[in-house]
Amino acid sequence: MYSRLIAISQEALESAYYETAYHALCAAMHYAYIQSDEHRLEMVGQAAKAQLDWIDANAKEHKMSTQSVMKRSGVNLYNSLLTQVHADLVILRQKKR
Repeated sequence: MYSRLIAISQEALESAYYETAYHALCAAMHYAYIQSDEHRLEMVGQAAKAQLDWIDANAKEHKMSTQSVMKRSGVNLYNSLLTQVHADLVILRQKKR
């Protein structure tokens, strides 16, 4: 399931369905967390960063871009996803102790 979600996210990004790409990554993050899979959580974080960088470079006016979010004083959902990935990793690592 994780691999399919990552593939869907990438396909959505390549088709300019940025919200769909984001939400598929969120689903992959939740799946990885439930599986206690730190590696996959880290991969979601890397994919989120790469997608945000791509959107910022190629779709600056889209509502998911950093530039667009800043113009409307909003919340960057990709940055929120990165924060959640980091928090999930901390939780999983604390559980291992």
